[in-house]
Amino acid sequence: MTHDEFMALDPAGAAEKLNELLAAGKTQDEAMAEYDLGKPDLLKLNVFFVRDKFVGRAWGGYTSTKATGNEGAGELGLGGSFKDIKPVS
Repeated sequence: MTHDEFMALDPAGAAEKLNELLAAGKTQDEAMAEYDLGKPDLLKLNVFFVRDKFVGRAWGGYTSTKATGNEGAGELGLGGSFKDIKPVS
């Protein structure tokens, strides 16, 4: 499998492939080198190395730019929105 093919995998599939290499006795660095991966590649895939195994996450935590409705918490109260926030002058 090439680097580009690996980068097209979903996070769970990528983690599974890397964990197969760990089970075969390779180290973290050796498993990553098998697919020519660097740490930035793992971040793009949302794959993390936790407690001696690779874990794939379906989402990347706070990566969404979509408003959730809680941005105005504070003086606006929980559930305020951007449209309720007045610019500071």
